[in-house]
Amino acid sequence: MFTVYCDGEFIYHPDVEELKLIDPKVSLELNKSGAFDFKIYPNHPKYGAITKLKSVIEVYQSNVLIFRGRCLDYELDFYNAKVVKCEGDLGYFNDSIVRPYNFEGTVIQYVQLLINSHNAQVEENKKFYLGNVTVTDPNDYIVRSDSTYPDTWNVIEEKLIKSLGGYFVIRRVDNKNYIDYLEDSQYRSSQEIVFAENLLDVSQFIKGQAIKTAIIPVGAEIVDDNGEGTGIKLDIKSINDGKDYVYNQEATEIFGWVYDVVEFKDVTVVENLKRKGEEHLASSILTGLTIELKAVDLSMLDVNIDEFRLFEYIKIRSDPHRLDDFFLVKKIAIHLTKASNNTITVGTERTTFTDKDFSDKNTIKDVVTDVVLGETNQLIKNETTLLKSLIQQTADAITTSVSQSYTSKDEFGEYKQDVSTQFEQTNNAFNFQFSNLEQIISNMEGDVQNQFNEIIKYIRFEDGNIILGQVGNELILKISHNRISFLQGGVEVAYMSNNKLYITDAEILTSLRIGNYAYTPRSNGNLSFTFVGK
Repeated sequence: MFTVYCDGEFIYHPDVEELKLIDPKVSLELNKSGAFDFKIYPNHPKYGAITKLKSVIEVYQSNVLIFRGRCLDYELDFYNAKVVKCEGDLGYFNDSIVRPYNFEGTVIQYVQLLINSHNAQVEENKKFYLGNVTVTDPNDYIVRSDSTYPDTWNVIEEKLIKSLGGYFVIRRVDNKNYIDYLEDSQYRSSQEIVFAENLLDVSQFIKGQAIKTAIIPVGAEIVDDNGEGTGIKLDIKSINDGKDYVYNQEATEIFGWVYDVVEFKDVTVVENLKRKGEEHLASSILTGLTIELKAVDLSMLDVNIDEFRLFEYIKIRSDPHRLDDFFLVKKIAIHLTKASNNTITVGTERTTFTDKDFSDKNTIKDVVTDVVLGETNQLIKNETTLLKSLIQQTADAITTSVSQSYTSKDEFGEYKQDVSTQFEQTNNAFNFQFSNLEQIISNMEGDVQNQFNEIIKYIRFEDGNIILGQVGNELILKISHNRISFLQGGVEVAYMSNNKLYITDAEILTSLRIGNYAYTPRSNGNLSFTFVGK
């Protein structure tokens, strides 16, 4: 469940009709401020409470804060509805500038310098506090300088993220924003994305613009015996057979010679410079694979399942797409009222070179306990999840409810599954998903299959209609969009529509009362009527 607050007060709650927002969407991305967009109409009780650049907007998912930021801007549409755009807290770094400086020291000292500079220029609610810093430099010493008065976030991107990598992540503790600068995520979701279960769509993007097959590494400025700069940058010719570049033979044969100059301003040792050039080359000949996918977040159905979270590794298994590995969630779009539109983007940690797959599973750090299940038991677990996730897709179209519970026992103990869904007869997606569910369960053995077969004997879904009645029975009931029909031998003999009952052929055996009169059949086939009063 999602809830939204503006300056500490509800502006959205799914169970309160007056507190509705139109198309609320959270967009989160690593090393970006993130966004929250929505529309609010004038009849909303908090319509006038949202102030540009001032109001603090918070979005919670199951009581977990997933977005916090400010109202950046809004505009009025034809109906005076406010189309509101919010920016995440990292955007506060755009409000301060970095005055000219020269720095030499460690990474953590440099991050602290930037935070101190920012905090000195902004209000209390925009301040940040130094958290954990795991990004390091091999020499534990960096040199940075600037004389152009950039904003603080620009410095963070250019002088830290692009140079050293890593991720800036906000933690909200005791009403304060703590900044962590982390080399990698230490978190792995216990939820998986699996083909034919909760994976709905997948797109893979491979970009080759960044491929470089030869790198010219350039180091710090060489100084003379008096400590004065000579204007000449350190290169690797002295230890590299007179060449100032490193290259990859296989890559040049495939892609040709593609040069790039990479400057390492703080490197003063030629051996270190060559090593850094080779490391940069190794990543440059690999093309990043970005995967965008739609998947059902099973946490919406089971509170014991992890939600999809930014900056977590998640296991993706899909044989048709050759995916079976952990990927870092780098971007996520959450539609608060349309869960089927949610997408997550993972990748760039997984790279390819000439269509060869590489993955470093050693970088994954588990912080959850793995539970090892037997193969058969795991299959049952997967089928339970599938049943819930596929049926959930029709939650936005509610016309009729059907519930069923079944239980089976095997060597693993008792297994119970409750089925409860709501659907509309025109929803073609449901018909497809139910067929998929039937196929998967029919592949299982034991009481689960038997119980499911018993269900479909009496409840079937055909062409968007609900059919009730045992297969082969002379009399059945069909529920469609605007009528309930009684069929005998496949022929409609009566139906209900528009609050009326229609009977094709009726026979009255005793008496029929309509209003204040009772009608009784006679032996000659006629009806006699009697006034019976109120």
